Amino acid sequence: MVLLEPLFEAITAIHTQLQQVPGVRWLIGGSCGLLMHQVDIGRSPRDLDIYVDVHDVEAIHRALQRYSTDTPAFSRTPIYASILSHYQIDGHPVEVVGDFKVQALESSYQVEAAYLWERHSGHTEIGGQELRVMPLAHELVFNILRNRPDRYEAIYRTMRQYPEQHMQALHDLLERNSWGTPFRRELDRLIDSL
Repeated sequence: MVLLEPLFEAITAIHTQLQQVPGVRWLIGGSCGLLMHQVDIGRSPRDLDIYVDVHDVEAIHRALQRYSTDTPAFSRTPIYASILSHYQIDGHPVEVVGDFKVQALESSYQVEAAYLWERHSGHTEIGGQELRVMPLAHELVFNILRNRPDRYEAIYRTMRQYPEQHMQALHDLLERNSWGTPFRRELDRLIDSL
């Protein structure tokens, strides 16, 4: 957790602001989320990624308005589609990713933040505040889809240490989305090799 210390104030500010918005579901992901799950990524996070569903984008933006550097806008890349908004908190960049979809390796993956929050999120505490973190199963499939073996191999090693905490989430994500042969081949290779 030492590597996360520079981001503690930003995380605390977000938590404080979003506590005032009833019913929103948000999850910390990316490199911060991985460190909160004790996955060694070899470096300190450069920013903070927050994942939300489409219906929470505007409410979260209003709550974080004082930190905003832009407004929520649809973004598409060759493999991603989402509604992005950006913030600066205590000098640290924060990205809120709404309605995140990934299409790669003949697969289609939709992040369901509220579902993951309710069923599979990890929990951590910073400054006496309980935070919800993206499940490692999400980070695994996301990093396979974006061809980041440096990340997904480390993630899977951590998942294997505590299968009772992670494998049901992986099973559910595999059931709830569409996965092509290239994705399944890489997942099988990973499982067989580690």
